[in-house]
Amino acid sequence: MNKFAKALAAIFIAIAGAFPAQAAFAHAELETSNPEANSVIGAAPEVISLTFGENLMVLEGEVAANQVQVEDTMKVRVDNGDYQVNGGVLTVSLKASLPDDTYRVTYRVVSEDGHPIEGVFEFEVSAAAQSGEATPMVISEAPEATLYEVPAEEAQPANGVAIGVGVLVGAVVVAGAMFFVFRRFAKKS
Repeated sequence: MNKFAKALAAIFIAIAGAFPAQAAFAHAELETSNPEANSVIGAAPEVISLTFGENLMVLEGEVAANQVQVEDTMKVRVDNGDYQVNGGVLTVSLKASLPDDTYRVTYRVVSEDGHPIEGVFEFEVSAAAQSGEATPMVISEAPEATLYEVPAEEAQPANGVAIGVGVLVGAVVVAGAMFFVFRRFAKKS
C-alpha cells in the first residue's frame, strides 16, 4: 500500500503542476468581427474588421505576420490587400460595389505573446437581408498602426517566469497536502 500511495502522490503532483501552466499558455482568440461571422447583411461593407482578445504583434519588415483575405464563392479575392493592425484590431478594405454573394474571410495573425492564430468564417450579402448592414468603418479613420521592433533575444513569451513560479508553487502545495494526507493515513493503519 505504501508504494501505491507514493505512486498516486507522484501522479497527483504531476497533474497539479500542469494546471497553472495551462492557464498561462492561453492566447488571443477572435472575439468579434464586423460583419459578424455567419451573418446575413443587406449591403457589402467597405471594411472588414477583426477584433482579438489581445494586441497583435507587428514587427518591422514582417508584413506577412498578420494577414486577412476575403474571397467570394468563386474564390476570387475581393479585398484590397491593405490590411492594417491597430492594437488587437485587424482591418482590410473591400473592393467597391460587391454583389450579393457569400464571402469567406480567412485570417492568420500573431498575438503579442508570439502565438499564431488562424481561422475562417463567412458572411452573406443579400439585398433581402433583415439583419441590416455592417457598421460603417472607413479604413483611413483607423489610427496609425504601431510597429514594434523586438530584438531576437527578447522575442520569447514574457510569461515564462510566471509559468515556472506557478508550476513550482502548485507542486509544493500539492506535495505538502499529499504528504499530510498520507502521513495521517499511515498513522491510522
